[in-house]
Amino acid sequence: MEDTVGAKANSEVMSSPSPLVSILMPAYNAEKFISEAINSILSQDYSHWELLILNDASTDSTQVIIDGFEDNRIQVYHHSENQGYLTSCNELLDKSKGDFITFLDADDMCPITCIGNCLNEFEKNSKLDFLTTGYSRIQKSGELLSTHLANISFKRYSEDARYNPTVCCATIFLKRELLLKVGGYRPFFKEIGGEDYYWLWELSRTGKGLHLTQSLYDYRFHTEQTSATHQDDLGLFLPEILEQLRTEFSKSVWEQSKADLIKEVVQELYVQSQFQLYLRKGQRSINRADSLFWENVFCCFTQIRKPKELGSFLYLIYSWGVKNLRNVAP
Repeated sequence: MEDTVGAKANSEVMSSPSPLVSILMPAYNAEKFISEAINSILSQDYSHWELLILNDASTDSTQVIIDGFEDNRIQVYHHSENQGYLTSCNELLDKSKGDFITFLDADDMCPITCIGNCLNEFEKNSKLDFLTTGYSRIQKSGELLSTHLANISFKRYSEDARYNPTVCCATIFLKRELLLKVGGYRPFFKEIGGEDYYWLWELSRTGKGLHLTQSLYDYRFHTEQTSATHQDDLGLFLPEILEQLRTEFSKSVWEQSKADLIKEVVQELYVQSQFQLYLRKGQRSINRADSLFWENVFCCFTQIRKPKELGSFLYLIYSWGVKNLRNVAP
């Protein structure tokens, strides 16, 4: 099937036949936003795509809304029991048929030029295997909160376990050939999250990556999003887990037993330390404007046993003050 890029991208994008792009959308209780998400794909100025939606046993009207869209490029799948985000993504990766694969969470949106602009980069550089893009954070209502256009080096990301730039991993846009080499998300992360960051590291080790300093994704920030609902306290210490995993497997293949040992060590050092646990909960509360901040602060204070811990506690209070001063500044 041949296709052309829309008017804005038509003069610069891919030669025919046009590549098929698979967009993967896991959905769970997404009735408030999924219509906007789907419409943002239908509005793309590049039309040779397939949208794979997996309704992960939603209990709201998500399924009814999905069924209201009639387009043969949209494929819908269902779970009778909730399997979670990681499992849903892996299932969609297996079902995808595109030459390129990307993602759109059911509560997010992407600009009209997103697919076309990403494909342009692969047309310009035949050695490119994957890319990510800048993104905008939007409120629940859709109003812009901030735009993030940082420069990111995937060569450094593949080599330096301490290099942890903030990436919106839903913007990952990769060739099928790279997916076949790397595979999908690792089930190790199912209960704690962070599967996409480790996957991005595996992509960067295996293929050539590029970060576009263009905002081509609208990330909706709200308290019901999947990244905010992991209950396992171990997930609070993902940076520590990811750094240890990247260090351990930088020169070797994945071994589940070694990964499990790393998880146990982090559990003992951080989660079982009440001070470290409430300190991290307090830090998260600042970033999410969580109403539990002062409750976490009090619990953290009662666990102080060392001068170094007092310093960390005071810095937590300082960070809260800086964040709130920024929010009230004219």
